Amino acid sequence: MKRVCIVRQKYWPNKNVVRNSEALVSQGYEVDVFCLRNKGEKARETIRGVNVHRLPLGFRRGNVLWYLFEYSAFFLLSSLILSWRSLRKRYQVIEVDTMPDFFVFITLFPRLLGTKVILYMYENMPELFASTFNKGPNHIGTRLMRLFERLSAGYAHRVIVSDGIPYKRVLESRGILGEKITVVLNVPDDAIFDPESVDAAKNGEHFRLISVSTIVERYGVQTLIRAVPLLIEDIPELRVDVVGDGEYRSELEGLAHDLGVAEHIRFTGMVPLESIPPFIAEADVGVMSMLADLGLPNKLFEYFALGKPSVASALPSLKLAFDESYVLFYEPDDEKDMARRILELYYSPEKRASMSSHAQAFYRNCNWQVMKHKYLKVYEELLA
Repeated sequence: MKRVCIVRQKYWPNKNVVRNSEALVSQGYEVDVFCLRNKGEKARETIRGVNVHRLPLGFRRGNVLWYLFEYSAFFLLSSLILSWRSLRKRYQVIEVDTMPDFFVFITLFPRLLGTKVILYMYENMPELFASTFNKGPNHIGTRLMRLFERLSAGYAHRVIVSDGIPYKRVLESRGILGEKITVVLNVPDDAIFDPESVDAAKNGEHFRLISVSTIVERYGVQTLIRAVPLLIEDIPELRVDVVGDGEYRSELEGLAHDLGVAEHIRFTGMVPLESIPPFIAEADVGVMSMLADLGLPNKLFEYFALGKPSVASALPSLKLAFDESYVLFYEPDDEKDMARRILELYYSPEKRASMSSHAQAFYRNCNWQVMKHKYLKVYEELLA
């Protein structure tokens, strides 16, 4: 049996790791996953054919020094475990999922023994560092992230990127061979985001907007909050669902109160993945308001899967990947321009219907069944 391993500094179940590992199991692979461990969880168990190994480490957000501590602890422990297990029974392939990029070097000893290495890049680390810590492109930290990115991608046998052609081109511009890079878009699980199984009944009394996001400042939900006073002049029945939670939530709730629009906005808090589709189905328009160009947000694909017209920041990677037949773009962090595009949809039900149709047509060409084939092909080619 082909024996492979996936390593990610996340808790199980992480939707991407679950989906990818189960896809491998369905093709006859023996799959081990190494991840973090929450209090009360078993150190090891087999779930739907996947052998889940939880390391005695956790994760929380913090400053740069705290991140370095947590990354170092995970790096050292997972390196030791993979090296030991490789002496006992070698893996044919080890996949390391970011972030950070330099985790790929935990495979150094297994790689010397002949194991193939995949680096799965879910995040654009240099840009994410610059955005998170408000640093410029020439800051030493940002430059260090670019160095780690280049060295990590160069070290791996194959690289998978989830942010589409834009990020593939970025890596190529930084010296990574294009033929070793495969684009596997971070699309939602078709079994959960299935328009046929989601109740699409709407409350006709309201015009609804939805933002699904981790609530941190860089994701720009504050732009949507600031747009609400402008929108209710034309849409008094407006309702906004902010689905998700995060460290910036109290700031947004305070902003909504200060602007006098709290009654129009519902903060749901953390919602299980399988409970998100009904919120989207109830909405008229999906909003993606990122401030920095950090790649393609998977929440947009969730809107597309359920046929929702969308309004999004006019960031370079988004404009390159999508077009205005299903996404209307506005100037980032400009609530007036955002309100203008939303009103354009409010006053034209025909345009909303057309964009809905185009969104689903686009999504059919990049859904998980399409992406799963590309993902599995990377393994097949490495093991050919």
